[in-house]
Amino acid sequence: MYKVLRRTDGKLYSPFQIYKYEPGKGYVCEDFDTDMTIDCSRGYYATDIDGLIYSFRDLPDYEVWDVEVGGQKVEIDQFKRRYEKIKLVRQVPLEEVKKLALAEEGKLGYKLAEVLFPINPLKIKAGPVTEIEIELLKKWVSVRDSVWVSVRDSVWDSVRDSVWVSVRDSVWDSVWDSVWDSVWAYVSSLFPNITKWKYINHPEGENPFQSCIDLWRKGFVPSFDGEVWRLHAGEKAKIVWQGTKEALESEDG
Repeated sequence: MYKVLRRTDGKLYSPFQIYKYEPGKGYVCEDFDTDMTIDCSRGYYATDIDGLIYSFRDLPDYEVWDVEVGGQKVEIDQFKRRYEKIKLVRQVPLEEVKKLALAEEGKLGYKLAEVLFPINPLKIKAGPVTEIEIELLKKWVSVRDSVWVSVRDSVWDSVRDSVWVSVRDSVWDSVWDSVWDSVWAYVSSLFPNITKWKYINHPEGENPFQSCIDLWRKGFVPSFDGEVWRLHAGEKAKIVWQGTKEALESEDG
């Protein structure tokens, strides 16, 4: 089993309860809760590799540990599993976590490795904005209003949270709401097994939000303030292009 921990001042803590752990030490929960109807209660939590997305974030202080569990157990789903006993055995290098995640993807039907280690477009060295990017932005404008409800109804919030954490520190408060739409579009690309998205007409097997995904993977994040569309790039989310909706619809872009 695996457990996500955060390292603070050289010490290991659980990311939610701020409970301190020491490698090699055995822990026993004296008042372990056996109630299956309560998903967060007394006990030590650990998961298989596919459950890591609930608590792991690709940030410097997050670590994954191989653990031994024992005693009584309550296993509700892949995310919520608690045990009476636990011991930290070994820190798992993140490259090994990626490999383990990749090995599970065929069985899971989604890109687990990329969910755990999402692409941060603001860390990509973007090229100049060309007519290709403007055309992608035009297509995105035409479908953006459908992305939030369409993708949210189909995927887990844990996946969205993992991606959002990767970009939130680089995005200004003033454009957060519109950047959320781009996050949802990128999240849709992590589920290739979904061939038909709700609430939007599109050819089955094609992702209707591919235009924004392509911008994301090129290093561009679109934002809209109600009047002006912008493309941001680089770690400071610098504005590299801007124009009104009317400008996008004009012949020269």
